[in-house]
Amino acid sequence: MVGPTRQNASWQSKTEGAYDETQFDIDWSAETVTCPEGKQSKTWKTFVKDGDRTYIQARFNKRDCLNCPAIELCTRGTHRIVAFLPQAQYEALATARKVHSSPEGKDRYKRRAGIEGTLSQGVRGFGLRRSRYRGLAKTHLQNMAIGAAMNIDRLVNWLNGTPTAKTRVSRFKALETA
Repeated sequence: MVGPTRQNASWQSKTEGAYDETQFDIDWSAETVTCPEGKQSKTWKTFVKDGDRTYIQARFNKRDCLNCPAIELCTRGTHRIVAFLPQAQYEALATARKVHSSPEGKDRYKRRAGIEGTLSQGVRGFGLRRSRYRGLAKTHLQNMAIGAAMNIDRLVNWLNGTPTAKTRVSRFKALETA
């Protein structure tokens, strides 16, 4: 599956110079987190949310944070709490964010727009979502016929010089001033 990951939504990631989670050093074997100012976390706890989502929470000492000159860049409370995924998921997410933010990743994702339009045309114009037959073989044959019909439709439109439809602009976007 190709698609961008959800970006970090914390205020620290949106503020210039603030300390977001990526600037903290995680020592997985010692189960400690070191902040950009050099202080180590005092607790490391694993939590399970909704029965299946595991995450780790590291808390820093209040005295360390209150005496820190960079507390405004780190937290709005009295001390910093950093929450993150387990190691395998954390590293996979970091790798995916790095790949999707690169120019190659953005180009790869642009290809999806054409595929989405093709699927939309198949569903809306040719009934791709429902099968008229029972059985995998007949359903496959129907899907192949729909694909051929879509290609013929596009070929006829191209030969007749019919312009492709413009992307719809939402009402909210239309209110935006140029």
